[in-house]
Amino acid sequence: MSLSKRFFAAFFAFIIVPLFVLGSVSYLVFQNVTQEKYAEQTELTLKAIGRNINNMIKEANYFSDFWVTTEDSVESVEQSIDSNGGAPENGADSKRSPDYEQLLEKQRLNERVLLTYPGIKSVTLYSTNGEQATVNFTKDTPIAREDLESNPIYKEVLRKNGAPVWVGPNEDVKLTGENNLFTQIRVLLDIDSLTSKGILVTRFQLSELNRIFSFYSSQGKLDRRFLIVAGNGKVVFDNESAAEGEFISRYVDTVKGIDLKSRKPQSETLTFDGHKSLVSVQDLQLQRLGVGNWKLVMVTSWQYLSGDMAIVLRSMVVITLISLILALAFNLMFVRRTVTFIVRVVRAMRQVERGDLSTRVPIVGKDETTTLARGFNSLVTRVSELLDDVKQEQSRKRKAEMMLLQAQIKPHFLFNALESINILAVQNEGRKVSKMVQRLANIFRISIQQKEEITIEQELEHLTSYLEIQKYRFEELFEYSIDVPRELMTNTILKLTLQPLVENSIQHGFEGIDYMGRIHVTAREEGRNIAFFIEDNGIGISEQQMAKFVSGGMTTLEQMYEESPETGERRGLGVGNVADRVRIHYGNGYGLILCSGTGQGTIIKCLIPQTAGSDS
Repeated sequence: MSLSKRFFAAFFAFIIVPLFVLGSVSYLVFQNVTQEKYAEQTELTLKAIGRNINNMIKEANYFSDFWVTTEDSVESVEQSIDSNGGAPENGADSKRSPDYEQLLEKQRLNERVLLTYPGIKSVTLYSTNGEQATVNFTKDTPIAREDLESNPIYKEVLRKNGAPVWVGPNEDVKLTGENNLFTQIRVLLDIDSLTSKGILVTRFQLSELNRIFSFYSSQGKLDRRFLIVAGNGKVVFDNESAAEGEFISRYVDTVKGIDLKSRKPQSETLTFDGHKSLVSVQDLQLQRLGVGNWKLVMVTSWQYLSGDMAIVLRSMVVITLISLILALAFNLMFVRRTVTFIVRVVRAMRQVERGDLSTRVPIVGKDETTTLARGFNSLVTRVSELLDDVKQEQSRKRKAEMMLLQAQIKPHFLFNALESINILAVQNEGRKVSKMVQRLANIFRISIQQKEEITIEQELEHLTSYLEIQKYRFEELFEYSIDVPRELMTNTILKLTLQPLVENSIQHGFEGIDYMGRIHVTAREEGRNIAFFIEDNGIGISEQQMAKFVSGGMTTLEQMYEESPETGERRGLGVGNVADRVRIHYGNGYGLILCSGTGQGTIIKCLIPQTAGSDS
């Protein structure tokens, strides 16, 4: 099957068929999505209403605090108790006492203070001396002292010692009175000594609630109902007034449906008052204002939601059909050109695969295919350049290895070793001659191996042979130690890496010293790498030479192996050589780090990757 036919088949299978399936199942999917999205919107609405109710309670608390903390207002009630003998109503005593005018003036002041917040309908003070005084702005009968003190809420009021405690309408009709008002109860404290003067009961007509719910229930054409439910499950407020005083469980299942004890927002599709509805519950979080565990419940008719979904569903069907038609048109108008371009690129790639790096894709048009063609051509050009670079790197690597081998088997080293053997032979030191020859043979054996990498154990054997030969030659010049963990011995390392670094210490670090030189070779793991450290106590490297090494001025092969004009012998035995070889072989993240100073010795760190190998 050709690419164009397969493309059309895939287009039909993966675009047209899914669109058709999407149009078939979109109603169920959209139903769930709509419920979730509406639940999110509902949560925002409930939070906004909650903030309004919070502000309303907070404002009522503020005016209550203002009244309590106003000295004249407190004194007016106390005067009412003192002068009227605890009379419950304004002007209830027909006998005018000598202080009647003063009491009347205090009463007027009291009314002016209270009238700053018209929601206050009555205030009753139950004094600690057993007296009781009431100021009414509507017909209201205060709760008897005995009923108040026997109510469970009384202990909570005493425990809060001045902080307000609220009781909602229908939550406890004994406390809310015959008008079933919002009731605030608190301990009245002396302003100066903060001692209790009695219990203050204030009843509020919070008409702001009706305005809040009227605003949110009239938004658009929503069929919504709002309820405030107390912690005991009673409906404190219903914007339709039908459920006030009833338990919410009468209308909706509070066991498997909604959880009034949970403080998290909830939205469930339930049957409310016999009708399928979306019921959302939000904790009003008014406890810090003295209100109990009140919940705000919003009920939205499912008929309203499903009506919107039907409209959207029809729209989705029309959009799906239009999308199918446009998709077919797109396939006919644009896919064919794209497929042709892809075929052209594939042919060019096959030519490149066969080694023809001169192949280029014609650049036609000004769309993304043009960018792709330019990218392909640029990539082929870059591959050609990289191949040239690789060839140069390989040539450089081979040259570096060859020069390293030449540096290890220098005529002066071989001559000095043979001369030392001859001297030992003349002195009849047969055992030492045997060891010298054995060490020299070991060096040649490892040097002439064809493999690039050997085990660390073999590299250390080669290094030890070299150091032993040098010890025979310069017995009083230096001493050495090698400390490499056994578990690293089977890892592989580039052949002839460590010996040139040690040779650098002997020939340059110990040149002209009048004390015993020391060379210490160690290794350790660093993550997935192995770090070798070659330390000596030689003369060190000057700042000028270090600066050249850091800047790369002494690491090129031409400079590192420049021949001495006097002897024709190369200098700089292998430090740059090793750096080049390690970098070429393992990558730019590996190589050498030098740390030195004049008269402070030298530390060379050689970092290689950790690669397990086997002895050979």
